[in-house]
Amino acid sequence: MKCYIDDFNLVRIETYNYINDVYINDLKLSFIEVKGKNQYFKSSERIKLHLDNKIKVNNHLYNLNIGLVTLQKDFEENYRYDGFLGFKYSDLETEFRVFSPVATNITLVLNDKKYEMTYENPIWKVTIAENLLDAKYYYLVTLNHKTEKVIDPYAIAGNLDYSLVIDINQTSKTYHDFIRINKEDTVIYEGHVRDLSVYLDVKSKKNYLGLTEYSNLLGKSVIEYIKDLGMSHLQLLPLQDFIGVDEFNKDKYYNWGYNPAQYFTLSGYYSSNPSDYYLRINEVKKLVDYAHKNDLGVTLDVVYNHVYERNIFPYDKLVPGYFYRHNHNNKNTNFSLVGNDINTNNYMVRKLIVDSLIYLTKTFKFDGYRFDLMGLMDIETMRQIKVELSKINDNIILYGEGWNMDNVIDIDQRATMRNSSKFAYYSHFNDYFRDVIKGGQYSLNSGYITGNNNNLEDVLIALNGSSNIFEESIQSINYLDCHDNLTLYDFLTLRNISKDRIYYYLDFANHLLAISKGIIFYHAGQELYRSKKLSNNSYNLDDTYNGIKWDIPKSINKLKEILNLRKKYLTKYSNKSTYKVVDNLIINEVISGAKVLRIYIKNDFNESIIKDSGSNIFKSFEVIKNENNYILNYPGIYIFTDIK
Repeated sequence: MKCYIDDFNLVRIETYNYINDVYINDLKLSFIEVKGKNQYFKSSERIKLHLDNKIKVNNHLYNLNIGLVTLQKDFEENYRYDGFLGFKYSDLETEFRVFSPVATNITLVLNDKKYEMTYENPIWKVTIAENLLDAKYYYLVTLNHKTEKVIDPYAIAGNLDYSLVIDINQTSKTYHDFIRINKEDTVIYEGHVRDLSVYLDVKSKKNYLGLTEYSNLLGKSVIEYIKDLGMSHLQLLPLQDFIGVDEFNKDKYYNWGYNPAQYFTLSGYYSSNPSDYYLRINEVKKLVDYAHKNDLGVTLDVVYNHVYERNIFPYDKLVPGYFYRHNHNNKNTNFSLVGNDINTNNYMVRKLIVDSLIYLTKTFKFDGYRFDLMGLMDIETMRQIKVELSKINDNIILYGEGWNMDNVIDIDQRATMRNSSKFAYYSHFNDYFRDVIKGGQYSLNSGYITGNNNNLEDVLIALNGSSNIFEESIQSINYLDCHDNLTLYDFLTLRNISKDRIYYYLDFANHLLAISKGIIFYHAGQELYRSKKLSNNSYNLDDTYNGIKWDIPKSINKLKEILNLRKKYLTKYSNKSTYKVVDNLIINEVISGAKVLRIYIKNDFNESIIKDSGSNIFKSFEVIKNENNYILNYPGIYIFTDIK
């Protein structure tokens, strides 16, 4: 016979046997109904979840376990807490706090010594009056009549075996603040720490500091290279502690990092010494500070829609079920396709997410965040993130994957592109732009960049900020390539485009991105014609697939040039822009102050002749000039200007 608390006044007993009477302490419960093997009984008083763990049925005593009560709205509303969680350190004492209104006992184990914690609704706490710097700790949590070892979900250092008390004030100082930039000037370069340095001649290749060290091959550091390209931000794939790699044998496994295990603790996979928990913090602080010194922002890819495994992440051992989404049958959902979905609607889950982002922003000065599968999160959580992070940096950049994926959140409360007007500060990866310009992501349909003129109306909408989706163009992240799926080079290769033409199309695509209206996004190596050997999902493949080969083509000078023109003329809100199509050429006239720019966009290898008396300030490829006639033979961007 198994007995469960399913609500504050509801007990479920699994048995086919006839039940005469049920008591919790001296309180008799009243029978409600039978459903299959489940018999339900009601208590006239609220059950004390952290105390009442025994039940008497037919005069026999049984264990009373936490059941579906943690999934109830009443539970979520009754157990909310706004104080600090984790630990608060000083050299005189350290206080520990952990959220669990359902545990019957929690013991702090500190350097192998046990300290009983006190319940103070809805947390357990204890203060140790001694200097605990660098002490190892974990919790022994008694719940449902068993005791399990649990690491601190708020730990800022440690591993999956223990958490660590550290003094964040003893980590490296930073000397440069968040970068300041108009949002419309944002150009993001997405990279993976290991990918960016594995094939470079730097001391710390594969590691955090490898991005800051001088490379003879580049003639500069990776950070300087990215800034010199014309990028405003480097977006790093996840750095929060993740599963799927061996920190001490780094070449054994490779992983992108979308397997979160801890939200405050950074991964040691990219540290030069994973055993030193201060070092990884210092290395990331130095990396971001060095980027800021070079006026390059750093945004971080974060994963708050799922965890790697429920039995590894500590929350289920503290409050079973509460951290995850369930359907109307109380079954665990899996819309993320990795086994679980985080319930961001729940107050204490939302608090953990917001608290971790506050910690990351204050400690490392990340300039923004990219939210993985953001459509599996709720709008209110995204609003609170914006409110709290703006208190630290009012120029914070927030964006994510606003796909309208099926899930149990009310459709109007999902953090999706469809609902972008409800949390307008956020930007979204624009798959409409991607598919119109590049071609179908999951089909062999060609897009505009390879000569398809069948959907020119969509092309004009996409290039002009996708007003069919967004109220403001800066809500659109215009991209053609990212870590997911095929690289743009491989995408075009599979469409049987000859190699000599692929290079023209790739340069054209990069230049087209630069003159589009919205936030611009490049995948690391996109400017280098990066290939992943046709892999559609390289998340755990080795360096031969993922590592960037730094063979720098002369064409990057053109990319630098057009990105500079973008910043100088094309991103101002006061600009007036008019698109038209003439003989399959898209012409965009932009009035920028006293300047008039005419941007000719060509997507094929047929000869085109344009007549323009202005000054030719940019050309993707060589043109033939005959008086005021210009002969164009290659797909690309061609810009002319004169004074208004």
